[in-house]
Amino acid sequence: MASGGRRLAGYYPLIPVPLPQVVNGIEVYSTKVSCKVTSRFAHNVVTTRAVNHADTAKEVSFDVELPKTAFITNFTLTIDGVTYPGNVKEKEVAKKQYEKAVSQGKTAGLVKASGRKLEKFTVSVNVAAGSKVTFELTYEELLKRHKGKYEMYLKVQPKQLVKHFEITADIFEPQGISTLDAEASFITNDLLGSALTKSFSGKKGHVSFKPSLDQQRSCPTCTDSLLKGDFIITYDVNRESPANVQIVNGYFVHFFAPQGLPVVPKNVVFVIDVSGSMYGRKMEQTKDALLKILDDIKEDDYLNFVLFSGDVTTWKDSLVQATPENIQKAREFVRNIRDQGMTNINDGLLTGISMLNKAREEHKVPERSTSIIIMLTDGDANMGVSKPEKIQENVRNAIGGKFPLYNLGFGNNLNYNFLESMALENHGLARRIYEDSDANLQLQAINDLTFTEEVDMKEMEEALKERDYIFGNYIERLWAYLTIEQLLEKRKNAQGKEKETLTAQALDLSLKYHFVTPLTSMVVTKPEDNENQTAIADKPGEEPVDAVTPSTAYLTSYQPPVTPYYYVDGDPHFIIQVPEKDDAICFNIDEDPGTVLRLIQDPVTGLTVNGQIIGEKRSSQDSQPRKTYFGKLGIANAHLDFWIEVTPERITLWNGAAQSTFSWLDTVMVTQDGLSVMINKKKNMVVSFGDGATFVVVLHQVWKKQPNHHDFLGFYVVDSHRMSTQTHGLLGQFFHPFDFKVSDIHPGSDPTKPDATMVVKNHRLTVTRGSQKDYRKDASIGVKVACWFVHDNGQGLIDGIHSDYIVPDLF
Repeated sequence: MASGGRRLAGYYPLIPVPLPQVVNGIEVYSTKVSCKVTSRFAHNVVTTRAVNHADTAKEVSFDVELPKTAFITNFTLTIDGVTYPGNVKEKEVAKKQYEKAVSQGKTAGLVKASGRKLEKFTVSVNVAAGSKVTFELTYEELLKRHKGKYEMYLKVQPKQLVKHFEITADIFEPQGISTLDAEASFITNDLLGSALTKSFSGKKGHVSFKPSLDQQRSCPTCTDSLLKGDFIITYDVNRESPANVQIVNGYFVHFFAPQGLPVVPKNVVFVIDVSGSMYGRKMEQTKDALLKILDDIKEDDYLNFVLFSGDVTTWKDSLVQATPENIQKAREFVRNIRDQGMTNINDGLLTGISMLNKAREEHKVPERSTSIIIMLTDGDANMGVSKPEKIQENVRNAIGGKFPLYNLGFGNNLNYNFLESMALENHGLARRIYEDSDANLQLQAINDLTFTEEVDMKEMEEALKERDYIFGNYIERLWAYLTIEQLLEKRKNAQGKEKETLTAQALDLSLKYHFVTPLTSMVVTKPEDNENQTAIADKPGEEPVDAVTPSTAYLTSYQPPVTPYYYVDGDPHFIIQVPEKDDAICFNIDEDPGTVLRLIQDPVTGLTVNGQIIGEKRSSQDSQPRKTYFGKLGIANAHLDFWIEVTPERITLWNGAAQSTFSWLDTVMVTQDGLSVMINKKKNMVVSFGDGATFVVVLHQVWKKQPNHHDFLGFYVVDSHRMSTQTHGLLGQFFHPFDFKVSDIHPGSDPTKPDATMVVKNHRLTVTRGSQKDYRKDASIGVKVACWFVHDNGQGLIDGIHSDYIVPDLF
């Protein structure tokens, strides 16, 4: 599917390309997007047609990524001339119907979070051999003014050649169209000109982009498509009057776009999260975007930067004017920003607010100027004041209604409700920033703020009816659209009876006008295997971060193992699974706290894993031996010059001389040169070195007031098939095939745990049947693993003696 998205003040209908190049007999032979815009209200119809050329039934999927502010209004599925429509229902009613379908083992389509655009509509259906299927999705959205023009931004990315590919836009503006243009980033102007037509006259404008198959090819003989990038339509309207009122069928909408007003100088403080979780792509995006914003800042503006992690630092002591010299220094400062440490949102924001207040009080900025504070963060506060309610109270009191706060949140796994609520109550906005190539456009758009006039929607006693519009009762639908948006916005900060009333009003309008909103869902019944199948289009709200499903990377890493696995966890218990025997061997290592043990060493791949032992705070009973655990792990790849130190408090990464620190309160993924590190908040860390070496570190946290135990770590090897035959270590030596035989099973000193004789590595050992636990899926409960326990620190099972594996330090 297409990827890309919305700028903060623009309209982005996204081009759906639901299938890859012809696969398994399925051909997508038509993809068309029809946009009809009347008085800035866009009605978009996305139609995709496919045919199954195979001899058997095949599954065909349809995906469309939508802007968050768009409302789906219809979806139909047509198979062999029979159309199956969608019906909008109250969310709970639709959910029950959806869950019933899922419980019957049927697939389903739904709108869900998907990249920076936030929502993705997905549905699939089985299509019989030789049959055709047509997917048609309709959604509507109000265009907003961006940099002086209305903009339709379409992300084009078919990934294949499509026989009939077409984008059309028909625009009707009662005020008259003053300019109309179109451009594409993926094609030269010469080629674009031959596939593009555009025209406007008076109130009407038309744009059509219809490339032939040859024009779609990336080269004359290629079968892959060059249609990959941005297709942008921009236009503006005549503005003899600063305001424009549309009145149709008793509904009116007021557009307000002041013209000719002087530009007011801005005082901007950027409050930037530089905690460890901003490592990598997020920090690159932030710096790229800030550098772009610096290009657009006017010389009359004033600015400063506040950086926060565990502590707070500033670029300058106070705001400075955006002179060419200062802008150059600001660029140097931005390029040198580095990530590190924890996340202290409260102190970072209060520092920025204080800076703006002080500049105004001491008359260091122009009297006639507007102040703005912009925060960029990807995580929850985990240092200093950390309760969202208290941070909001502190920020609200400090700002005192004097200027707006804009919050930009990176990624899926953050408390977006907190950021949005805090921005709204300080007259600002919150936006998500996702990790794709053009996120800097979202950040840049904050610098081009749009001020609008809120209008009361009501019926006019005498309505002036203008009938020459392009699609249906658009003003009535536009009125409903804006009213629903307004009710939902007010609902976010409402309480009790007021919230119930706003919810009921928004739900009533959503159902009446067939909009998929956060209160409604669209249910589609379609055929599969001669049975009805239910799909649901569900527009998500913004849930707290704790409700977010674990990342795909984490789930993928926990498929049931089909290869041997090896781990050490608990006191510390080493477990070696031997699939050929359908059994496992386990042993303990008893050493003093502070001892570092070599777990894995492979001189060929350069991988090394060491672990440092910690002890209990004190013995539970004087007569009992002190329990020990792993409290620190060092994972290194000498060939990549990459090192990871893991403790129950933090994860520190070194890439050469560059250092990054993450908290276990972060959810973040770092990728580089075939290496990936995935931290799953308060649960585990998955480290993969390409295809063939994957480790999991499990975090064990005890009750804070627990008198005896510390937090500790478990280490699991879930994939080792690319490790060399020279691999060694307490775990690594078992990566190579070995055999053992158990005989003479008889009662032991503990009647519940029989003893036996094991022959392994030419040694005859007495072993005891017992069990340990695998904590990968649940660190608090674990899953029992039966094993034969080898006594005396694994002597006779491990090569040499256990003290041979003691090393001087972690790396």
